[in-house]
Amino acid sequence: MKKKLNIFALIAIAFAGVSCSFLDVKPDAITGDTFYKTESDFYYGLVGVYGSLNNEAFYGNYYSLMLSNTDDLSYYNRTSTSNNSVWYTHDAGSAEIFEAWTEIYRGINNANVLMKAYETSDLDLADEKAYYNEARFLRAYYHFILAQAWGDVPLRTKAIQTQEDETNCPATPQLEILQWVTDEMKAVLYDGMAAQPDEEFTEPTEEALAAYLAKTDLSNAPSRITNTTIAGILARVYLFMAGESIEDTTPDMKTEYFAEAGKFSKAVIDCGLHRLYGEGNSAMNGYAQMFINMISDVYDTEFRESMWEADFYGNRSSSNHWSNGRIGDLIGLQSSADVGTYDIVNCNFAYGQYNGSLKLWELYWETDRVDAENRLTRNESVTDPESPDYEAPSDFAGNEFWEENVGMKKGWDKRQFWNLCPYNYAGGNMTASGVTTTWLGGIDRTPYRVSTNTTEVRPTIAQGVRNCGKYRREVQYEGVKGDRGSYTPVNYPVLRFADVLLMYAEASNEVDGPTQDAYDCVKRVRDRAGIQTRAFSEYGDKEAFRQLIRNERGRELCFESLRKYDLIRWGIFVEAMHDYIEDELDPDWGSGNTASRAAETARNVQNRHILLPIPSIELGVNGALRQNSLW
Repeated sequence: MKKKLNIFALIAIAFAGVSCSFLDVKPDAITGDTFYKTESDFYYGLVGVYGSLNNEAFYGNYYSLMLSNTDDLSYYNRTSTSNNSVWYTHDAGSAEIFEAWTEIYRGINNANVLMKAYETSDLDLADEKAYYNEARFLRAYYHFILAQAWGDVPLRTKAIQTQEDETNCPATPQLEILQWVTDEMKAVLYDGMAAQPDEEFTEPTEEALAAYLAKTDLSNAPSRITNTTIAGILARVYLFMAGESIEDTTPDMKTEYFAEAGKFSKAVIDCGLHRLYGEGNSAMNGYAQMFINMISDVYDTEFRESMWEADFYGNRSSSNHWSNGRIGDLIGLQSSADVGTYDIVNCNFAYGQYNGSLKLWELYWETDRVDAENRLTRNESVTDPESPDYEAPSDFAGNEFWEENVGMKKGWDKRQFWNLCPYNYAGGNMTASGVTTTWLGGIDRTPYRVSTNTTEVRPTIAQGVRNCGKYRREVQYEGVKGDRGSYTPVNYPVLRFADVLLMYAEASNEVDGPTQDAYDCVKRVRDRAGIQTRAFSEYGDKEAFRQLIRNERGRELCFESLRKYDLIRWGIFVEAMHDYIEDELDPDWGSGNTASRAAETARNVQNRHILLPIPSIELGVNGALRQNSLW
């Protein structure tokens, strides 16, 4: 069973009468003066610090989806909503922005309270030092998320004790916040390497760091952070610091930050504790299985590609199965068959509100592909699915009637049909017009029919009208049948080893240009996807290799709340979003109004959307704060 199950049980006891779950604990429920009386209280307090991560306002929905998931590869496929952030029509008064801001600062305050209690306690807390370090890292990570999304924000390193603490706290410049974040994270990481009191500590070399990381205890991963997680996140922070959106950085500083990103990511790679799921087994779709594990509450202890996840448990069917996550419900495969008795379908209810863009389809289908890989043309139909010239895209398996799905000719990218799926999965079919037809339990077996009155199968239809499939709610994975609730047990990835490989390749290229080592890291990701890679000699200049890496990040990490911030740090966010305007006119998108809605969203995007506005409620409380300049 997962470590987090024990955490839920313990926190329910600790906070009986306070909250249904540790995910809902308010900051004033944990105070140094009233709570931290025993050693075990620090464990419960740490769960309160993690609790913000697993809240609906953070990775459960608002930050991960509404504020961070609408990018050039993922668009919101509805025509009306009150959640304006998905269309970039939000402002400082938008509720989701205030709730995300508040929840992240709540986690920071809980960390500050725990750290102060530890520092001032009379107890023998030698064994609780690890809890202190985890709280310290999470406090830094939460500040990174704030600085990345909002820019200049208050740096809070002390628990709020008086009204003055909360109402008179000016913003610290974004770069200073990020520099503080890296210092804090390195202090935690290097705690186990600290020199003797009479020795001056120097940062380890890449080789020494890799050897140190190789000793990491992964028993609590990916539910809780480990040393390899810290190193991987440090690489992410340094890459953002080296980006185009950060003011007051010189070329030398950017080079230094890229070098640091390369150092930390390479140490994770060389420590040998993490691999790509299914790596080396061409018969396994390890990419798909990794996300199946996140749906199924399974932690992989063999490959350990998933290095850190936001945990969600249960579906709110009872107080013992309480979740604040809507992963799989809002993002995933739409499943809303009206069949009278919902229990007979094999995929639980889901809205499926996020689609992959036509650009994402083309990234998989054409971009960076070798000539020898034979892909179906736009209008090519499949007449003999049993032919050895074709391969099924993946085992959809949540419904036994869908096991004969037709894929493309040999050479398909194993990630494509896991990320871009026909919607209305519980019992519908994707047709050429993008219209779904309801079939009881999906008996029709042909999800790519050209129309409702023909049996012609065309896997390339409606390329811009497909749901994100990473977070599907198939019964056999989720373990519950007939669930129509809004909250799910589906976990959300925060850091994966594939990201570490691609971060190293990017950082290395920016410092030294293309190298065989960096190329091999990208190739590992592509090999796992089952696609060929052009020879290293064809990426002889920095720009060509840079573009390959950026494209690969899109293919591998789409729908994981990373792409938007990649575009921002690359300095191409507005330009990339405006691509929807041209793509709307492409006949490969598929008919319907989602293309025009995506284009309308793109027209809303301006330079000011590189940062979120400071919530107006916060400005009203904290008189020392000022609104971001373009808002």
